[in-house]
Amino acid sequence: MNIHLLITFKMARITDQTKIERLKLSTMKLVAERGFGGASATLIAKDAKVASGYFYMHYKGKYEMVNALLHDVYREVVVQFEQLAKEDTSFTETIENLVRHFMDIANSNPVKVKFLYVLTNDYSFVLDKEIRENIYSIIGQIKDLGHKSGTLDPLLTTEDLYLILFINTIQFINQRYKNSTKQVRFTKTDQDHLLYLINKILK
Repeated sequence: MNIHLLITFKMARITDQTKIERLKLSTMKLVAERGFGGASATLIAKDAKVASGYFYMHYKGKYEMVNALLHDVYREVVVQFEQLAKEDTSFTETIENLVRHFMDIANSNPVKVKFLYVLTNDYSFVLDKEIRENIYSIIGQIKDLGHKSGTLDPLLTTEDLYLILFINTIQFINQRYKNSTKQVRFTKTDQDHLLYLINKILK
């Protein structure tokens, strides 16, 4: 291949990846600000400073884009859990690590947590079946770990644990966002307090 064509091809790929990242960031931002129904593909493309046609070259629509982002977010949780499982981490330590992981995301990328919060409360959005099954598989494994160790109320189901662990954590974080006019920074004290609340419910 001609060296000039090769350089041009590589530059185009870098530029394309930059555009994709801008689309992802704009999608999260607009969904967080306007809700799933208010964040159209046209608005996302405009905010990302790319042509609408470019958006549709890579995604069939905003539903596919949003679910692709959710796959990325929840994949982080899956990787975190898989690492904990390899280390034979206890139920209590697993809960603590996952909660602190969400708090770290909130500190490093607050829009990502706001994006999750909006989607969990938006009736116009239906969670992708594969994502739901993956998350519930993890929660089920955590539940079994808790039941076997006797550290989890035996009457609590996978659905209960999902609400207590994931939904409550996202709600707790978002409540701080709503009640503050300044940038929110979650401290270890905040993490410890949330874990205290969660553990009071689980036992």
